[in-house]
Amino acid sequence: MILPWRSIHRLQRGVHLWLFGYLLSSLPAAEWIWLHPAVPPLPAPPGPASLLTHALSTWAPPGSAIIAVFALMVLALRSVVLPSRWYITLVEWILFSNLVNFAWLASSGGNQLIVNVLFWMILLPGREEDARTATWPKAVWQGASFWIIRLQLLVAYAVTALDKLTGTHWLAGDAVGIVATDMNYGPAWLASIPLLAAMVNYAVLLFQLTFPVAVWWAPTRRWWFLVGVLFHLVTGITFGILDMGLAFLVVYPIWSRQGERIGTAPEVVRA
Repeated sequence: MILPWRSIHRLQRGVHLWLFGYLLSSLPAAEWIWLHPAVPPLPAPPGPASLLTHALSTWAPPGSAIIAVFALMVLALRSVVLPSRWYITLVEWILFSNLVNFAWLASSGGNQLIVNVLFWMILLPGREEDARTATWPKAVWQGASFWIIRLQLLVAYAVTALDKLTGTHWLAGDAVGIVATDMNYGPAWLASIPLLAAMVNYAVLLFQLTFPVAVWWAPTRRWWFLVGVLFHLVTGITFGILDMGLAFLVVYPIWSRQGERIGTAPEVVRA
């Protein structure tokens, strides 16, 4: 399989830019997020892997979280302007996993998505390669990582939508109106227009349920991407969850299948 290099490159740059922006936006509240969190960090699970992913809540000295924040910002900014390297991405994944587990109350579904995507990005190529020179194991793990990231985005939408269907408020059409009345989210004016709130409610459900299917075909993919951009930007700004919306949007490029030429290999037909 010849991987679409431009799509991978845009994914890598987008994820690293999101990391830098997210951590930068957290600095004004660093006192309550990274230095003295309002709630204890998540307990470390059993097994030696927790020494890496839960270091901030186990053996790392106090104050290590803010050091990890600045270190990750430097690495992320480096990977925005320079080609990704697997060992740097590995360090980034370890640092961000620790930060998410340490300040779990400040995390969202977008943070979890980026943690998962960042892990599989370790195995993606950091530069354009000639498909004819790729060794068999390397081609397998790169192709597998590419598809796992693709499917991760679809699963995130599908699980979110199916979880909404298990309750009553989303099916009744009043979930968005209820959220709008929450002072931590808003906008309160939306709850004063029940018909509009109900329409937004069902539109969100329809979008999240159909996205995992629509992206498989180029004509519908473009329209669902456009709807997704509008959805995440509007909800992110109005409900104050812009970081989560942008986390989903930076993964969109992995589904772009423009024609690519790798080395002297034949051009890939556009999907």
